[in-house]
Amino acid sequence: VALVARWLSWPGLATEDTVWSTREAMFGRYTTYHPLLNGLLLRALAIPFESYAVYSTLQVALCAVLFFRSLRLVAPCSLPSWSTWGSIGLWAFALHTFLYLGLLWKDVPIAYCLCFIAALAFALRTNPAVRVGRIDAALLGVSVFLCVGLRHGMAINLVLVPLLLGWRRFRTDSRLWLPFALALAGFLGLVALSQSSLVRNDEAHFLKLKISSLSQPFLGIVSNKNGYTSDDYGYDKALAMRVFGAAYASDYAPDYFSNSIVPDSEGELRWAYKAILLRTTRLCLLNLGPCLSGRIQMMLGTLQPSTRRGAITFYELGSHDDCSATGIGVLSCDLVARFSKSERPESAARALSWLVPRYVDSKGAVTNLVTWNLIPALLLIVAILLWLTPKHPLWLVAGYFAVQAALPFATTMANDFRYYYFLFPFFVVFLPVFLRQVVSKRRVADTAKPAIQTTRDVGIPSG
Repeated sequence: VALVARWLSWPGLATEDTVWSTREAMFGRYTTYHPLLNGLLLRALAIPFESYAVYSTLQVALCAVLFFRSLRLVAPCSLPSWSTWGSIGLWAFALHTFLYLGLLWKDVPIAYCLCFIAALAFALRTNPAVRVGRIDAALLGVSVFLCVGLRHGMAINLVLVPLLLGWRRFRTDSRLWLPFALALAGFLGLVALSQSSLVRNDEAHFLKLKISSLSQPFLGIVSNKNGYTSDDYGYDKALAMRVFGAAYASDYAPDYFSNSIVPDSEGELRWAYKAILLRTTRLCLLNLGPCLSGRIQMMLGTLQPSTRRGAITFYELGSHDDCSATGIGVLSCDLVARFSKSERPESAARALSWLVPRYVDSKGAVTNLVTWNLIPALLLIVAILLWLTPKHPLWLVAGYFAVQAALPFATTMANDFRYYYFLFPFFVVFLPVFLRQVVSKRRVADTAKPAIQTTRDVGIPSG
């Protein structure tokens, strides 16, 4: 699977965000719009070679190793050996396994890092006598560092991981706390570096990025209905007046793209950002039902995405001749040609040209179900949380992944398929474990039932 993924995505598939970070790394002008580690990795593994091949090959190898180690840790606790092959079969059956492993973006390694951390915790809690090997200790440190360093908001794992591993075991086992401490030190080093002159941290630039990411998705809730334009202008204007005030409602337009704030000075930027946060809070408090339903619809929509929009268009960068058709600027098109298209093998290009129209750009329900759907993984989390007791190791693992799913749900990232990709390796690795729990629980219930006895069996006279 890893070799096919390496060939299919050679030298590496890119999103618009990948192009953004590559441009930063190329010119040495970094921002905190994306975590600094993204740009630094590209600077070290792509810029010197004028190719994504080294970076993407290391990523494919790391993800394959993490997946293999996760299966090895969980296998003794799951069904017989054929279940491991079943997990590998599910992994290979999903098309996005082959396409995502070679995708140069943070959510791919994060997905397999989270899966490995959970598998290690599950093995330790299921059998306290298990000793952590050097390889697993090293992979733990790498996994924690990549998780917290590659994406905003993932620093919560600095608290969750020790609790998931077991606090008492974590404190006493140097092969747990030492790699974690090194990962924490690396993360703090990145934080310090992001405050240096290497990174463009001027307030105006950062606030402008924040406003652009916050305003449109949440203002879209005001003109709800389908999330972009209103079906009932009168209702939406009344709602805007109730939530945002008469001054805002007087200039309100049904298309929420028209309801933007265009500040000029740094002071206005800061005021606009605070105003948007305040308006968002008021909106959700006064209209809790529409706010939650809108977020849930957005999340479920990205778990079974319409593949012509959003995160899926990155495949066009590697398989279509006209880069500008994706809406990316001329400079970025040149960069993509320099780092990707010039090296793509003809056989891989032909394969992508065949796959993209049939499976990537398709909106068919069956295609989405087989190729992209992560809803079964979400249902597995719900089933585990409802079926098992909170002290069960599998319940703790499901709760850990539920928190990871809540992070993008609670922010503007909920409309991006990639932020939930970690659900897939979780589903593949832990589904056999859950099935065994269901079977064993039923067996226990059956053996606990009292046998039906007759009066003759217990010696009581009839009549």
